[in-house]
Amino acid sequence: MEPNQPEHFAFAAAPCTADGYFVTIHAGEFMRPDGKTLPVPTGHLLEGSWGASGTLWAVGDERQPAPTRLRMLWFSYAEDQFYEGDFALPQQEIQALLQQGYWDVEKQQHGTYTSLIVCTIPKGGVVLWLGGTNQTFVGRFQGQPSAVDFKQFYGPANRAKLLQEVRTQMPSDVQQQLTAGTFGVQKWDQYLRRYPWKVEISQPLTLYKYSLRYLNAERVRDPLSRDLGPYRQQLLEPSPKAMPRKLYLYGQTEHGARHQIRLNPFDEAETMAAFQTLSQANPQSPITLFIEVSKAFKKGSLTLRNERQQIPLLKTQVQLFDED
Repeated sequence: MEPNQPEHFAFAAAPCTADGYFVTIHAGEFMRPDGKTLPVPTGHLLEGSWGASGTLWAVGDERQPAPTRLRMLWFSYAEDQFYEGDFALPQQEIQALLQQGYWDVEKQQHGTYTSLIVCTIPKGGVVLWLGGTNQTFVGRFQGQPSAVDFKQFYGPANRAKLLQEVRTQMPSDVQQQLTAGTFGVQKWDQYLRRYPWKVEISQPLTLYKYSLRYLNAERVRDPLSRDLGPYRQQLLEPSPKAMPRKLYLYGQTEHGARHQIRLNPFDEAETMAAFQTLSQANPQSPITLFIEVSKAFKKGSLTLRNERQQIPLLKTQVQLFDED
């Protein structure tokens, strides 16, 4: 590597779309600081998997620096609309995240992210994550409607017939939204919202591992280093985080007994409503996800609370297991 050149990493571009929001990406590339490009896979009918992609193109052994821009052109079947965008990326932030990586607990070695996950959302939105064992949100970007000619990519295909065929494959709730005119981006932007919250457990329990998936498609499994202090602190002290989707806690009591607490999955509507209610009532007050556990670790319940109010999360089951 040339002096003063950014460090390179082995990662690929991986496209996806908001669940049930069918699109095809027709052109896409990440621009590198050296002028080279990393292609985004194109030509596939993407049907969903918010924050996860099953489409990767091999890039050989070439390692990449963090990209500076993302250029894309895609077609939304739900909206009958082409969108395009040329997005400036937080290159230094991406580079720093790749360098930092995380401590791979299973392999007992340093690891880092292996993919740039690009997800389209309704109304021309694009969301970007760094994906690997952990997954980290990079940014949300806004594209614009494009006047590109439909025939350029679909040839003589009958546009109305093609749209009808694709839309009949969409989930029933998306079809209902299209019929009612309620289809929009609000849900996905709500997923991206962060609140200052923490986890608290009623019984003394020293965490040695946890796995947390968020509604914004981020996930944390491995610590950033061998030091578990900051890893625990991220969960047990209030900090801006997206709302939880799944949470596994692994801990040890003062007597050496090991237990697992599973919250999988959170009831999405109930959880989102509770976070929004507490935040609206007192935006500056940290929120606590309080897990009430019996002394024998046989029963549990869940409450979301701040200093003024508490809301039981009755639709999310607290499952308790003895690790021993």
